[in-house]
Amino acid sequence: MNNSLFTEFTKKGFVKIKLDKKYMRSYKTLKNNIRKNFPKNFKKNKFENLHNVISFNEINSLRMKIIKNINTEKNLKENIYLSAKGFLDQLLGADIIVQKNINLAIQMPHDTSRPLFHKDTPLSSKYEVVVWIPLVDCDKSMCMTMIDKKHHDEANKLFDNLNRNSDFKFEKFSKLKGSNFPVKFGEALIFSTDNFHYIPINETKKTRWSLNIRFKNLFTPFGERNLLDYFEILKTSPITNLLNN
Repeated sequence: MNNSLFTEFTKKGFVKIKLDKKYMRSYKTLKNNIRKNFPKNFKKNKFENLHNVISFNEINSLRMKIIKNINTEKNLKENIYLSAKGFLDQLLGADIIVQKNINLAIQMPHDTSRPLFHKDTPLSSKYEVVVWIPLVDCDKSMCMTMIDKKHHDEANKLFDNLNRNSDFKFEKFSKLKGSNFPVKFGEALIFSTDNFHYIPINETKKTRWSLNIRFKNLFTPFGERNLLDYFEILKTSPITNLLNN
C-alpha cells in the first residue's frame, strides 16, 4: 500500500483509494441483483437514471427495501473489507470489527432531503472509519464535500452560534474550505468519523448511489454504538485467538 495514502489520511482525515480489482465482481453482482429484484425501476434504465422512473416521495421507501435486500447478499461485507484490505489492515490493525448492516444512500438530482454539515462523532467512536463506495461514477455535486482537519477549529465555531442562517453558513464554509473531488465506481473514500463533511444538493442530471459501512479496531474505545448492537467481529489476530481459546 502506498505510504502517501496514509500520510494524506493522517494529515486530512480522509483519503481516496482504488479498490482491489479482484473483488469488483462482488459489486457488479450486487448491482445485477438489485436490477433483478427491482425490475420495474430498471427497465432499460441505468442506475444513474433512476430519477426518471420514481418520485422524491417514493425514493426512501425503495431505498429501505433495497437496503434490506443488500444485507442478505452473501459475503458482501467481507468482500467490501477485502477490496480495501491493504489500507484497512495497516490503518486499524489485525483485530477488526465491522458495522452489522451496510447502508445505502440514493441522492436524486435536486433532492433537498439529505444530511447537512456534520461529523459522525460522538454517536460513533473517534476510532472508526467510514468506507464510502459509489456504485456509479460520481463527480461535482454528486460527491460529498470533505473538510480538512486543519479547518476543524473554524468548523466547530460555526456550531457556537446556531441560528436560522446556519445552513447557509455551513454551505458557504463547505464551498470555501471543503474538498470536493470525483470518486468513480471502483474507488472508495475512507474518512474518520470525527471528520466534518457536507452533502451538497445534487445539481447534476444523474442519481448518486453509494454504500457506506464502518470499521474499527476491536480494542479501541467505542462511542454510543457498541459491539453487540451495532458491530460484529470481522477478523482477529493470532494473539487474540490464543487468549480466547
